[in-house]
Amino acid sequence: MGRKGRWLGLLLVALLAASACQPDPRHQVETGQELLSVAFDDPAAWETGAYPVNVEEPDTTLSMVDGRFRLDHHATTSPSFTWSMGGDPYQDVVIEVETQQLSDEENNLYGVACRLATDATGDATGYVLLISGDGYFGFARLANRSLEFLIDWRQNNAIRKGTASNSMQAVCVGNYLALSVNGEFLGDVVDDTYMSQTGQVGMVAGVTRDAMVSIEFDNLTVYEGRIVD
Repeated sequence: MGRKGRWLGLLLVALLAASACQPDPRHQVETGQELLSVAFDDPAAWETGAYPVNVEEPDTTLSMVDGRFRLDHHATTSPSFTWSMGGDPYQDVVIEVETQQLSDEENNLYGVACRLATDATGDATGYVLLISGDGYFGFARLANRSLEFLIDWRQNNAIRKGTASNSMQAVCVGNYLALSVNGEFLGDVVDDTYMSQTGQVGMVAGVTRDAMVSIEFDNLTVYEGRIVD
């Protein structure tokens, strides 16, 4: 089912970017064949397990609860994040998933990943498309055990804050990444780093130090994606 990772060193504070009107999408993207559909009503449908480590490092629990996939992550002395991934390796995809934040801490991040490729040491590369409990969104590369953000975090009122539900649609086609939440386009970015990489899809959550993040995911669907303009 893929490999779950826990990495330190993610800075979640200083989300200072001002809210701005989003331009129209750079590209029009069309969905094609359904590649993966997971309702999380089968315990064998996705990786589950507890991953406690020593007191200096974070710990993670992946579980199925009432037909939903739940990711609980506790950061200790540093902000940190974790992920779970599955399915076959894909390249150009559109990912749709329903999310709900259960924990109270809003200085967090959660969302989906695409093109996740893991080497023999457990290091992974790929893209992550994220929102936060305080109403921001961002795009990042996963590399060198950290997230390298492609744009500053940006606020958008389409994101429901705190312990709320949000539906996400993430586009990962060629060098084009785009994110919509609750049916509204938030933003996009172009990056060539992993444009030709194939990899699994994943679900991601992270939080500031000495805090817990709990996110539930449901109805994960992955489609082929292609640019049509």
